[in-house]
Amino acid sequence: MTRQRISAACDACRARKVKCLTPDGQFKCSTCIDVNIDCTRMQPRKKRGPKNRYVQGLRNELDADHDALATSLESLAPFEVVNQVIADWFGWIHPVAPILHQDRFMQQLATSHRSLGNEPKSFLLLVASVCAATVASLRRRRHLYLDLTVESCLDFTERLGVWSPSAAITLERSIAMYNFGTALHYEHGIDSPISHRLMSEAAMSVKFLIHQSVGTMSFADSQLLKRLYWLIYAGHCTSDMYGRQLLLLRQANDQTSALMPLEVSDAQLLDQGEPSSPDHIGSEHSYVPGLNALSRLFMVWQSSQATATQSMENLQAHIEHAYRIADNFPPELSWQGDHIIGDFGFNVQTVNLKITQLHIRANLLEQMNTIAKADGLLITPHAIIEERHRAVNELLEILYHMPTEVFDANGYSIIPKIRDIGSALLDELRTGSHGRTLQASVNLDRLLIKLEDLDLRPADATPYF
Repeated sequence: MTRQRISAACDACRARKVKCLTPDGQFKCSTCIDVNIDCTRMQPRKKRGPKNRYVQGLRNELDADHDALATSLESLAPFEVVNQVIADWFGWIHPVAPILHQDRFMQQLATSHRSLGNEPKSFLLLVASVCAATVASLRRRRHLYLDLTVESCLDFTERLGVWSPSAAITLERSIAMYNFGTALHYEHGIDSPISHRLMSEAAMSVKFLIHQSVGTMSFADSQLLKRLYWLIYAGHCTSDMYGRQLLLLRQANDQTSALMPLEVSDAQLLDQGEPSSPDHIGSEHSYVPGLNALSRLFMVWQSSQATATQSMENLQAHIEHAYRIADNFPPELSWQGDHIIGDFGFNVQTVNLKITQLHIRANLLEQMNTIAKADGLLITPHAIIEERHRAVNELLEILYHMPTEVFDANGYSIIPKIRDIGSALLDELRTGSHGRTLQASVNLDRLLIKLEDLDLRPADATPYF
C-alpha cells in the first residue's frame, strides 16, 4: 500500500507536528485512522516568519493618520461652520457669559486650524464646549450649523479621551464643563443627570483653582476664573429656586469682595486693566458690571433663604433689597420702559437682569403667600396680589418691547423664569374677583402668545408647566 504525503497537513497532524500521510483510496490520513478521529482541515494556518517591518510601518502610519483626523478640528465640523458658531458665541452669548477672551481665543483657533492633527486636546475640548453651548442656546440659528449638535460635540470629546478622572484641573477644562453642563440643561431639562454632574464638577474645579492656583495665574486668567465662579453661582441659585439643591459654590456668609471680577473690558484684560493695543477684535465695552449686578441679585435670594424660620418680614425686606439693587444698575443696563439702547450686548444683559429680578421677586412673593395660607388665610392678601400684578405688568412690558433676538441670546433658561413669573396669573384666575380675573385672563393670553414664539423646545422636552 502506497502512501501519499500531502502539502497541507490536517489539523491533528499539524498540532502534533508529524507527517500527514494519506493511504491510497482514503480520505483520512493514517494518523487520524490510527486514533479514530475526524481528519479535518478547518484551523487557519499560522503565519510564518517575522512581520514585514516596512508593511507594518505603513500600517501604523496609516492608523496614526486616521486617529489624528478623527480628533482634529475638522472632524468636529467644517472650519467655516466652527467659525460661524464661534462668531455667534461672541456676538450673542458672550454678553451674559464673558468667560472667554475673544482676541486670545481666536488666535488659538487660527493656530489650531493651521496645525491640523496636532491641536492641543485641552483647547479642542474648549472649542467643542463652546459649539455645544451655542447650538443649544440659539435654536433659531441651527440651520447655519449644518449637522453640528450637542451630541456630536460630546462624541468628539469622547474621541479625544479627555474625560479621565486623572485629567489636570485647569481653567479651560472648567469652562468646558460649565458650557457642556449648560448645553445639556438646555437640551434635556433641569433634571438632566449628566448636566448635574458636569456643573458640579465645574463648581468643584473652580473652587479648587480659587483656593490653590489663583495667586499664580495671569491677570487675565484670574479674572476669567472669577467670572466663571459667579456664573456657576447664578446657576446654583436658580436650581435652588426650582427646588433642586446642587452642590453649593458659595455659602451665604462667605466673604465675596475679593472674588468679584474687575469691571474691565476684554480689550483691557490682557493689559492688566490698562487700555489695549488698537488691533484687538474684542468688544470695547465691559460686560462685567452686568455680571456683578446679576451676582448681587442672587446674593439677595440666597440671603433670604438663610434663616431657620421663614417670616413675612424677612421676605418683604429682601424684595425691597432686590428693588434697591435694580435701582442702582448702570444706566446702560436699566430697563426704562420702551426705551431700547443701541448696543445689542447691553440689551441682552438688560433682559437677563430684569427677568432675573422679577423672578426673584415672584419667588419671594409665592413664599409669602404660602406663609399666609399656613396662617389660615383663605385668600391671597391684597398686598401680595398688587405686587404680583406689578411684576407681571413689568414682565409683559419688556416682553413686548425687546426684540426676540435679545431673548434668544439669553438661552433657554430664561423661558422657565418667564413661566414662573406668569404662574401668578393662574392663581388669580382661580381665586380672584371678576374684575381681576378678567384682567388676569387678558394678561395670560398676552404672555402665552409671547411664550409660544420664544419657547422653541418640543413639548415633551420641557419639564415646566
